[in-house]
Amino acid sequence: PPAPPAEAVTPPPYAAPPPGCPVPPAGYAAPPHPAGPRPQAYAGLEFRPGIIPLRPLGLGDIYGAVTKAVRGNVAATMGLALLTALGAWVANQETLELDSEEFGLYGTIGSSLPTVGSLLASIALTGFLAYVIGQAVLGRKVGIGETWDGTRRRLPALAGAVVLTLVGAVAVIAAILGVPIALAVSQGFNGLTVMLLVLAVLLLVVAYLFLWTRTAFVTSVIVLEGRGAFTAFARSWRLTSGTPFWRILGIRLLTSVIVSTVAQVIVLPIALFGVLGIIALGGESQIFMWQAVLGGISGLISAVITTPFSAGVDALLTVGQRIRREGLDVQLIHTAQHGGPPPWP
Repeated sequence: PPAPPAEAVTPPPYAAPPPGCPVPPAGYAAPPHPAGPRPQAYAGLEFRPGIIPLRPLGLGDIYGAVTKAVRGNVAATMGLALLTALGAWVANQETLELDSEEFGLYGTIGSSLPTVGSLLASIALTGFLAYVIGQAVLGRKVGIGETWDGTRRRLPALAGAVVLTLVGAVAVIAAILGVPIALAVSQGFNGLTVMLLVLAVLLLVVAYLFLWTRTAFVTSVIVLEGRGAFTAFARSWRLTSGTPFWRILGIRLLTSVIVSTVAQVIVLPIALFGVLGIIALGGESQIFMWQAVLGGISGLISAVITTPFSAGVDALLTVGQRIRREGLDVQLIHTAQHGGPPPWP
């Protein structure tokens, strides 16, 4: 409320000046009492039971909260990232050394299993980190065991979401590039077919960014809200509609640039010093083998550091969008202060 008007206080004139002071002019009185400043709202006060303030989140809030969650849950974030990345790397090193006559269908299926295992490991990791971030928002710190218990029932839905994503990606690529490629094969590369191919590639990039943003919350919705694959896509589509689309796209693009830069900063020095060390030790004959080993080690280190950050940003974007659109902060405040039901298990 506005401050009440200040009353003008006029003290009586001086009866006699203090010793040694000049006599004030006739009719002198002290100036009126100034009105005090209007009361302002206390800036900086916010309710924060966990890693985020319960209000609409800015970019600094999201990045700071992800960093805090990773530092406060090292085992459940970087530890799980290390385990899944290590398992995927070891699986990819297992190759079948069969003759072409003995390879057949079973060999083809067997050789593709490491890739499938690596993909499933990355899916599980994003689900694990979404669970950790969701608990950190509530002010809870979880370990590896509790994270596994909280997400293992959601792994089939996560795998189904990945299958739907792959099928949709193939369908979009075929729809956009099918006609230009068919024309190029039938008529050869001329001015028209080259122009159509360029336009199709540009359209494919735009379609990728659009779908990449509209499906950004699928993993977080599956883990935090317990939805199935189909309903998670529909839920993510609704949450990313309208003007927030551009904000979500910008934050995800910026996060990708940051993660890629950090990964290169980690990988390049390891590869450079590793090659120099191999040459200094006289192991040039096995330099390709050592390069593969160094590449795997640097890839593991970069994945452990960067994957929790990018997955955490997506999870917090989901929470932040629900705060902006659905008033999730009110439910979180009620949960923290009065013991109400949490928005996720």
